Amino acid sequence: MDVVAQLYDRLSADLPLAALLSNYRGQPAVFSESVPPDAEPPWILIEGVTADAPQDARGLRVRELRLALRCLDTTGAGSGRLEAVAARARALLHEDDLEAAGAVLLAQSCHGPIRAPSERGFLERRLELRLLLNETEEA
Repeated sequence: MDVVAQLYDRLSADLPLAALLSNYRGQPAVFSESVPPDAEPPWILIEGVTADAPQDARGLRVRELRLALRCLDTTGAGSGRLEAVAARARALLHEDDLEAAGAVLLAQSCHGPIRAPSERGFLERRLELRLLLNETEEA
């Protein structure tokens, strides 16, 4: 299964997170690739894989994947709700290991939330998920 799809499923299915996010067409405002222009904050954007690099390891075919997520809310809402969204997303990223096709997960870690500059009128927090994989078949 695609790692981005797994992240989307995990985040959008979580009821505590859904209660913090706005709704978009009857679903929690979790998006991958892009945010629709009519979506209301707060929302989460899974930006996807930002780095995919083989690592030098003796006798293993190790690959590091990095995925970025953005949490955004309006400044008028204050930062409390945004901090709660980012904290819940981080907790979910630390839960059960993700799976990558043709690989065994060696390590999974989440960094953030980190304050990030955003458009005027918005607050943003960023999270980075790192996966260290041992490839078991040719990609």
